[in-house]
Amino acid sequence: MIIVDNEVAYSGSANLTGAGLGAKSENRRNFEVGFVCHEKDQVNRLSAFYASVFAGKYCGSCERRMVCPDPID
Repeated sequence: MIIVDNEVAYSGSANLTGAGLGAKSENRRNFEVGFVCHEKDQVNRLSAFYASVFAGKYCGSCERRMVCPDPID
């Protein structure tokens, strides 16, 4: 997910690499999906979700806490 100035958001599965963006070759490409959003309410919701992940909201149920650093404050 990429959020720019709380004005526009991109969310998707593409890795920011040549292969992830379809530049590997004509016969060997990754198929990815994503969307760009300019609606303020939706951008705010995506931003709040992103913040909740890094605040540790899901740490208790992920069962990987022993290998994860402390949540970012």
